[in-house]
Amino acid sequence: MPEGDSVYRQCKMLREALEGSVIVSSDFRVPSLATSDVSGRTVVAVVPRGKHILIRLSEAPDAAELKSGAEPLTLHSHLMMDGTWRVFDREPAGGATTGSGREAKAARDASAGSGRAASSSRARNGMRTSRPGASPYRPRGQARRGGSVRSRAEARTRLSADVSIGQGSHTIRAILRTEDVEAVGFDVKDVRLVPTRLEDEQLVGYLGPDILGPDWDLEKALERLSTQPDRAIGTALMDQRNLAGIGNVYRVEVLFMSRTNPWVTVGSLPEGKLREIVTLAHKLLHLNKDRSMRSTVGQAPQGRPLFWAYGKDGQPCRRCGAVLRRGEIDDALLTVPAPDGTTTAPGTAVQHLRKIVWCPRCQSE
Repeated sequence: MPEGDSVYRQCKMLREALEGSVIVSSDFRVPSLATSDVSGRTVVAVVPRGKHILIRLSEAPDAAELKSGAEPLTLHSHLMMDGTWRVFDREPAGGATTGSGREAKAARDASAGSGRAASSSRARNGMRTSRPGASPYRPRGQARRGGSVRSRAEARTRLSADVSIGQGSHTIRAILRTEDVEAVGFDVKDVRLVPTRLEDEQLVGYLGPDILGPDWDLEKALERLSTQPDRAIGTALMDQRNLAGIGNVYRVEVLFMSRTNPWVTVGSLPEGKLREIVTLAHKLLHLNKDRSMRSTVGQAPQGRPLFWAYGKDGQPCRRCGAVLRRGEIDDALLTVPAPDGTTTAPGTAVQHLRKIVWCPRCQSE
């Protein structure tokens, strides 16, 4: 599942492409929003909150014409296991482009030679340049004549290695169109529109301090973790109500690097160990937030992620030589908010048992 650093990069891309622009049309392909329309609103901000993406929209310019109401709204989505947002330059039928799309097309025409120029000419004359029904949404880096290409915002922001790319049009759940770009949410989950004033109440108020947020609060995170001293540290770290943004990759790596057994209880940790663990997690996520591939070993990744333990079960520990083991940790107590938006009632349990790797010698206690 994409973790806090991946969500951070997705929001960076969306922010560069959408912030300050007016939505000219929208398309929500989830039943609850089938009749919703946010056209005419301006994208005020794109904010990551833990593993959640919040796209904040201005109040409606003409409330009488919009079913979604007049007040500012927030479009919420969650990547879950395989969701991703992509941004495409708009190229309307007939070959005319706008904004950054015009620049992208000019660059392609300049380098394509006479054959491509002829094709572009046919597009300008309204002739079809691709097979009927072809999806305008292509895998990363693959442009299509007469179709959409990656925007400059996406080109500047490396897509995370742990988010899916190149999904088909049938997985689209949300589209926001501005004059220049289309932001498309492929297979994103929990797509909701709520009044911005109710963000905390209905969307993210239950979350602990955001490990990549501007309001990160180490002391508050430690306090929340300490309220359940009989809970395994491996499970407590993944509970977004304690601190938001850590996923299984960082759980495995942080516990390995701090020589902490995943099943030891929070209350039995030596003095200062809990602070060491959370401080290390904060450091690792910040080091990787602008990378498309993660590294926790002190050097930049070179074509592949670099980890101490994650995904290396059966291999010798690079610290002591013992064979790394793989087991399962019970994450059944991790919950998401109840459907009515409350934060007190238990929500839907996440995946019950999750794979975890540890060193039986370095992390014996």
